[in-house]
Amino acid sequence: MDFEYFYNREAERFNFLKVPEILVDREEFRGLSAEAIILYSILLKQTGMSFKNNWIDKEGRVFIYFTVEEIMKRRNISKPTAIKTLDELDVKKGMGLIERVRLGLGKPNIIYVKDFMSIFQVKENDLQKSKNLTSEVKDFNLRSKENELQEVKNLDSNYIENNKSKYSKREYSFGENGLGTFQNVFLAAEDISDLQIIMNSQLENYIRLPAKLES
Repeated sequence: MDFEYFYNREAERFNFLKVPEILVDREEFRGLSAEAIILYSILLKQTGMSFKNNWIDKEGRVFIYFTVEEIMKRRNISKPTAIKTLDELDVKKGMGLIERVRLGLGKPNIIYVKDFMSIFQVKENDLQKSKNLTSEVKDFNLRSKENELQEVKNLDSNYIENNKSKYSKREYSFGENGLGTFQNVFLAAEDISDLQIIMNSQLENYIRLPAKLES
């Protein structure tokens, strides 16, 4: 046979079957045969026509009528091949891209054509949930650390203030004879005055020392 060339935009006058490229390229659909991909594309196109005809169930799902005989005619294949190809796509026996429902004796079966992109949307949603959970855990850990630091800071501050208050109430007095705590040290009046000044000035350092030792 001798076919002619296309010139300009002549090819656009024809109707083409749209095959989702993702069914050919992605690993998730590697198990599908070429015949199954073509059949799914035919059923997908039929779904658009069914929507226009308002073939929608009570749950809002679009369905189609497409018999084995129609598949045999459209694809020029035998009945066993048509049934096998449908099984490849079926939710119970194959990839899960279609769901066949029997309506009863004497009634044609209906087919729900499923959205091939929906599995990727689920993965994206799961990924986003995982990111959100990770972010929440990080925020919780950060808040916990900040609270712990604040509690320690408040504890240290309260410890110092309490001790400062306790020790500041003490009076460092000496008897008239200049005896110290152990009653065996004699200090001159000038020495006593100097010692009182030094002890009062170093009071806060004495209070901080036990806190450092405990930490």
